[in-house]
Amino acid sequence: MPLRTRASLLRTRVTSGRSRATLPRRRLRRSRPRPSHAGGVAAAIVVGLIGAVGAATGLAGLTAVTAVQVLSTGLPDPARLEQLAFAQPTIVYDRSGTVELARFEREERRVVAFEEVPPLVLDATTTAEDRTFWQNSGFDPAAILAAAAENAGSGVDRGASTITQQLVRARLLPPDVVEPGADRYVRKAKEIIQAARLSEAFPGEEGKRRVITAYLNQIYYGHRAYGLAAAARSYFGVDDLTRLTPAQAALLAGLPKSPTTLDPYRYAVQDAHGRLVVPSDAPPVVRRDWILRNLATSRWTRLSPAELRTALAEPVILAGDPAPPLRAPHFSWQVRRQLDRILGSSEAVETGGYTVITTLDWEGQQLAERWLAAAAISPNLPAAESDALLASLEIPEGDLGWIRALRGRDLHNGALVALDYRTGDVRAYAGSAGYERSDLAGPKFEPQFDAAGDAARQPGSAFKPLVYATAFERRVLTPASLLLDVTTRFDQQRDWAPRDADQLERGPVLVRRALQYSLNIPAIRALHRVGSDAVADTADRLGLRFTGGRDAFLQAGLSGAIGTVEVTPLDLTAAYGALANGGQRVAPRMILEIRGPDGETVYEAPPPAGEAAIDPAAAFLVTDILAGNTDAAQNPIWAKPLALANGPAGAYRPAAVKTGTANDARDLATYGYLAPPTDPSAPALAVGIWMGNSDHSTPAADSPATSLTAAAPLWRAFVRDYSAAWPVAGFAPPPGVVRAPADAWSGGHPGAWTRATVEDWFIDGTQPGAAGAVDLPGLLYVEACGEWRVDPVKAEPGPEPWRIDVADWLARARRGPGVMGPYESRTAYFWGQGSWGGALVGPCPPPPPPQPEPPPGHGGEPPGQGGGGPPGHGGGGGPPGDGPPDDDDD
Repeated sequence: MPLRTRASLLRTRVTSGRSRATLPRRRLRRSRPRPSHAGGVAAAIVVGLIGAVGAATGLAGLTAVTAVQVLSTGLPDPARLEQLAFAQPTIVYDRSGTVELARFEREERRVVAFEEVPPLVLDATTTAEDRTFWQNSGFDPAAILAAAAENAGSGVDRGASTITQQLVRARLLPPDVVEPGADRYVRKAKEIIQAARLSEAFPGEEGKRRVITAYLNQIYYGHRAYGLAAAARSYFGVDDLTRLTPAQAALLAGLPKSPTTLDPYRYAVQDAHGRLVVPSDAPPVVRRDWILRNLATSRWTRLSPAELRTALAEPVILAGDPAPPLRAPHFSWQVRRQLDRILGSSEAVETGGYTVITTLDWEGQQLAERWLAAAAISPNLPAAESDALLASLEIPEGDLGWIRALRGRDLHNGALVALDYRTGDVRAYAGSAGYERSDLAGPKFEPQFDAAGDAARQPGSAFKPLVYATAFERRVLTPASLLLDVTTRFDQQRDWAPRDADQLERGPVLVRRALQYSLNIPAIRALHRVGSDAVADTADRLGLRFTGGRDAFLQAGLSGAIGTVEVTPLDLTAAYGALANGGQRVAPRMILEIRGPDGETVYEAPPPAGEAAIDPAAAFLVTDILAGNTDAAQNPIWAKPLALANGPAGAYRPAAVKTGTANDARDLATYGYLAPPTDPSAPALAVGIWMGNSDHSTPAADSPATSLTAAAPLWRAFVRDYSAAWPVAGFAPPPGVVRAPADAWSGGHPGAWTRATVEDWFIDGTQPGAAGAVDLPGLLYVEACGEWRVDPVKAEPGPEPWRIDVADWLARARRGPGVMGPYESRTAYFWGQGSWGGALVGPCPPPPPPQPEPPPGHGGEPPGQGGGGPPGHGGGGGPPGDGPPDDDDD
């Protein structure tokens, strides 16, 4: 809804209600002030004050009536009492509206209504400040005259101001009258006149309630506490005023007389039990006791002798200056920034008394903070302290292994973002591994810096899905397209020849496996196919903000494919959410509603509206590939730390996930999402994890952690616990995709060269054999030596220097796996395979010598029927040591 005017937002009423022991309610009259007995008395007192100033005021010799008229000029309308706006904190809550996350304030204050103030507190206040409050006309003539006589005789400036006068002085006099240096007699005269006018504007019992309620909300009680409620909380930790004891109520009532010198914290000492106790002879306690002894003169409270003795003997134990709560701190500060923009200024946020309902789910936030502390804090503590922390966090036994394996890896920080990708609601948000752990602060761990939304990090291979999604959308690749995993000098001028993390070259691979197993070199070839401009366009639509902007990504060239350009975890998590949401990006949001101090809604988040960022079919193809990373049948290496089995009776829960490890393991990442639940009101979860050091330093460890050993198990632990009670959902294909067979090695339509086929998803019309097929049939094969042989040079569409490197790989591969190349990488089979799709092209072997005819009756197998299978098909999964990678990308 549109934002209302600031004036209407800041308005707050001083409410009142029937007390448990008050006179019947009287109708409030709002007529213009008229001459009264009280006005006459005020006029007489004013003339006396004018005489005290003499000619300096310019009013000497005026009649009482004339003097009052002159001094009344420019005074605010006393009816403004109803519109007094008390500076109040803006309080931020979680999505339930029950868990307070933070409060932003300039003055610690909570406005209370009359019915919230018990008679005991009213009596203590009037006993201390204005014993005739319920009967006087806003001022006390006898007290004023007595004070004047005492001032004249002693030179001491005694006040004698009533509660009404104190309120007038604070809120209903012009600034020039109360500013330092202003004439005190003129101020006093105007104060009395205005107090009389206020009492006439708000007469009777009802008016008195309004006045004392405004006073209790306005007055300063010291120690940054404005108003009675803030004082009760600051000094005694009491939020319900009915729980104040007579001794506590009396001590609070005594503070406004001199809030600085009477501040109990000035005198408090720590006792043997660690409590802050104020000595009985301290000035605030002495004043408290005086008020207690005089309570008998008040309106309602009558302490028995025993009750009075108990109250006088009650020790003053302070709450310890409790700080306002700050939960989900990084999230709360992000909300604060948004509030400044929505409400227009910091002043409005800090004084407007707003109630803010956010998107945060407190349960999810607690899980996020718990798992980040376990993964990034505990491994860097001494062993005993680490074990104690893990025990206090109640970390399951099954997770202790991977956490303890992070000891000594020099990995100190982490961040987590969890959002509902259908609504954009940020449900959990932690910008570091422990905001409060300033005891561990240092260059590698800055606890209060927000690495989730304010720090850009290299996503590593976690960026690859966006490259492939763009290539699918532009119809230049399919999940079954052939790419070459051959180390290549892609940039001749820079001599840039990146490698896979395990420094192996697996030759021809299809896109599905290249992405699932996070191979760098095929991803670079994919970016070359689709173009950096196209991927930058996709990133723009997904809301990704590169460090250095779009130009930085374009200038990175082909290295952008492997996540070398920095983005924030918040942005990338939302981008992954768009993949899950059928290509629709919903911008992250943190604020659902803002209510003013009067309870009226002043801002409401608009209904979530997605924007098309990626073709739904292309988004699904990427999702289906990434879902294989949590399925041991498709990718046992990645599924080991990522698979979720938290459905009913331990059922598998589909999840699409991608890891990323930046160069030198400086940034470790895992991003992924669950399938959208069938219930449209249930959260559709996307989660992003970053781990690393705050100073972006390379971990000083002989064997650094990787995303598979750190960020991946952390991602699984959080998602597993958060979604444990949720129904299991699967990823459903959208319209416009079809399943079709393809050659298992070359990716095109099966033909005479085909040794095996795979079935995969395609955007309809791009599948092998279709009119718009992306992949040419038999791309990898040539007829040679009387058979179909593998020729990767034929499958390389890149520039000539690339083809030279592919030819070099071919020459080495003919010698088998494990042969080192010029860029310090070795030939290898893909995991679980024993060939590169058949015999490699090359010199034909000499024909076998003729075999003699077997003698009559000799048995045996027909030629070619012995063991070994088709040419080039050997057993095994590669050379010794060709197992799971140490890392997943550069």
